[in-house]
Amino acid sequence: MALSGRALIQSLLHRSSIAFMLLVTTLLVASWLLIEDGTHGLRQAALAQATQASARAALAVKDELQPAEARLMQAQREGRPGPGVALAALPPDVTATLSGAEPGQLRFWPLPRGGANPPEVLAFLVPAQPGAATPMLRIPVATLEALLAPPPRTALRLVTGLGTELAAAGTPGDVHASLWVREGALRVDASATPETMSLAVLFIPLFGLGTLGFIFRRHLERTDRVELKLTALRGSLARHAAQLSVNEARMRLSQTERLAAERREAALIEAWPVPVALLDPEGKLSAWNDSFAALLPPETLRRDLPSGMLTRHLDVRAPGKDNGRRGPGNRPRARSITLADGSRLLEALPDAPAKGLEEARQLCREEMLALAPQLREAVRLGDGAAARRQAHALRGLAGNFGLAALLPPLQALESATSAPQMAGLDAALAAFDAEFDAALRQLGSAAA
Repeated sequence: MALSGRALIQSLLHRSSIAFMLLVTTLLVASWLLIEDGTHGLRQAALAQATQASARAALAVKDELQPAEARLMQAQREGRPGPGVALAALPPDVTATLSGAEPGQLRFWPLPRGGANPPEVLAFLVPAQPGAATPMLRIPVATLEALLAPPPRTALRLVTGLGTELAAAGTPGDVHASLWVREGALRVDASATPETMSLAVLFIPLFGLGTLGFIFRRHLERTDRVELKLTALRGSLARHAAQLSVNEARMRLSQTERLAAERREAALIEAWPVPVALLDPEGKLSAWNDSFAALLPPETLRRDLPSGMLTRHLDVRAPGKDNGRRGPGNRPRARSITLADGSRLLEALPDAPAKGLEEARQLCREEMLALAPQLREAVRLGDGAAARRQAHALRGLAGNFGLAALLPPLQALESATSAPQMAGLDAALAAFDAEFDAALRQLGSAAA
């Protein structure tokens, strides 16, 4: 059946409206792709600038610190202070941050600002034992800031492995890059601000949309009521498309927030003062710090390990240096801290001594400190009977409190008192003295 003239005109107008909507959608998509590509290019350029700036600053800082490290190493070898290098024990707040650090590593700590003195950074070598003297020297913060020298639209920060800022220069941006100067001890964080996109790029789609809008308005003025209803339907479709774009943007934002949350959790765990592990809301192991890893053999730690198996490992397993098994006084106590998102922090606290055990250890320590001089005096005087009595009493105390290292030399002392001319008595006493201080530390205190 042939169409009438009016019906034919309406049909053509209807098809032209669909073509117009396709044209508008194509323009919007092309404009979005153009802007997105331009924005991505600017951010990539800013990232490259931040990476280059952090690399230059890291090389400059490394060159500046090499002579300082050499002086520290020389003072450590010679066991005495050098030019600008002091030899002293670290403050307690600094020592608390060295859990898991290897002796001899170069570390840094910002010193509190005092009066009119310029701010300084303390560079030191990790001591072999907490509280032991170690070489250290002071570096002015102004010297480190002068080495950063960020280019325009870029900021540089010199931070420790724990995230403590030592020096900074420039205006921070939203594109970040990092480079280690000393792995785990010192790094350079760079941030850059991308350049603003040219307004001409935004003007082209706006001009196109304005022109198409004018044409569309003229077109609507020439259509009838049916065409207006179709136009309303197309507007509804456009709103749904916009809603989809909003939902997509929200999904991207949630992914960004999740990545940021993971970074915050990693920083939280690394800065935790005691051994700690992170369990996800399902109760499975997801992350841990170095001090927690030192409590267990490496083969027992893996992601998605159930919490029950983890606590079981803490109770019975130990690293190789502890013969693979845990005994009384060497079983960490697990304390759980629930976070807002349902995940948990599992702290491994030192084993608490049994009730009354500390008092018994104190009495044993006092008794051993009283018997040891008597044993040495009896050996000096050649009194075999007295030496045998003191050695036997000390051996009983050592056996009762698990001081296994003292048992062989004390047994040798008892045997030497019965040998002809008490042969080997002095050697057995020397072996006892070599293990005596370690035994007192095992009881909870070193010999004075």
